[in-house]
Amino acid sequence: MPFKVRAKLVAFLGDEEKFPCHFGYKIGDEITYDGEKFEGRVCPNLLFTMLPKVEVMMHSGNKHFDRIIYRYHGGYSVRDPAMKEHDGIGFRMAENPQSVDGVIFPRLGEGWAFVCEDARTSACFKIEPVDLATGGYFIGDYRRQMSILEKIRAEPGLTVDDILNKYSDFERNVVYPKLSPAFIEVMLDEMATVGYVELKDGRAYPGLRGK
Repeated sequence: MPFKVRAKLVAFLGDEEKFPCHFGYKIGDEITYDGEKFEGRVCPNLLFTMLPKVEVMMHSGNKHFDRIIYRYHGGYSVRDPAMKEHDGIGFRMAENPQSVDGVIFPRLGEGWAFVCEDARTSACFKIEPVDLATGGYFIGDYRRQMSILEKIRAEPGLTVDDILNKYSDFERNVVYPKLSPAFIEVMLDEMATVGYVELKDGRAYPGLRGK
């Protein structure tokens, strides 16, 4: 159940005046991937750092990044040898959890970043989920999600069990991909991430994008 993802150039962390981008990127340039094809210009120097981020963001959305940085580490940190007696490795929390040495990072739930391999210019792209993936072998997942959305539109406030009971045994267990409570929960979470539904107290309602 993947996302369509967008990478947007938000900054040059190097000296772009002295070392201009030879690919001609400008702030605001975008690259999108829908599970099948890329749209936008892709510099060869981006491939090594971009593709792993695209794959993780496509499958996990913002949650992979959020869990690593915020749940596991509590935010951004900086090296401080004097703190080794406390944490065993010599770090302390950054004064501003959103910025380290002037580099501003995405906030919780706002995606994450990758930088091109040319350290002189260091084009920095922010990547985030912007829609549900509709390409390649994700078409089946997308059709399932749109089918679920139709049922929520017809009867707002459905629970996971309510949704599951709207399908016949054939529709649940033979049509690909198979529907299960856990699968529907994941689908609803993804649909909520990009605005197709709103989740309140275990019930699903049409979101702004799903009305």
